[in-house]
Amino acid sequence: MKFGKIVFGIFVGILFLLLSSTFMMAAEPGTLITETLERGLTILKDPSLNVQKKFQERRQQYFEEISPIIDFEEMSKRVLSKHWDNRSPEEKREFVKLFTEFILSIYIDKIADCSEGEIVCLGEKQKNNYSKVKIKFITKKGKKTTVNFCLRNKDGKWKIYDMIVKRMSLINHYRRQFNTILVKSPYEKLFRKLNEKNAKLYHKQIKKLS
Repeated sequence: MKFGKIVFGIFVGILFLLLSSTFMMAAEPGTLITETLERGLTILKDPSLNVQKKFQERRQQYFEEISPIIDFEEMSKRVLSKHWDNRSPEEKREFVKLFTEFILSIYIDKIADCSEGEIVCLGEKQKNNYSKVKIKFITKKGKKTTVNFCLRNKDGKWKIYDMIVKRMSLINHYRRQFNTILVKSPYEKLFRKLNEKNAKLYHKQIKKLS
């Protein structure tokens, strides 16, 4: 009898995981984006985390919330473009880590202004394994910014690989900047500059919490 209950319990558990997995994969990109952004904003406006001594914890919690829907490696490949293949495996790993921190810092810096505002999904367009979701960010003071999130479905999961603001692709913008450096200077210079930018953004955001 006990064995039968155990087997039944395992069966129910597996069935639940399969159904949950199917539901997560079936989630529409618009719903996925808005719900994730809302949870991220909840972290940013948490008064217990909105202080300097909790800055790192705040960043980490926010990263853990939004990172599952962002393909940082794909963004890194696209932003380095032809220069990606020339990097060693170790350099690629280091660049993905550095660019991830850069994107995260920029994103927190911009979206923090909406922590007391609202997020509105204006619609989405899907074609094959790609989707574009239009989101309007409205600050407490009424300032509005529209962002188009570009996603692709990889292995049953929708992930962001680019963001477009005022018709400007984030990937194209930084690709041009990075390429300008790389055609004239060694890769180490770009790596150093990106490190410096991350440090400036980091201190800027800490200062905001003072």
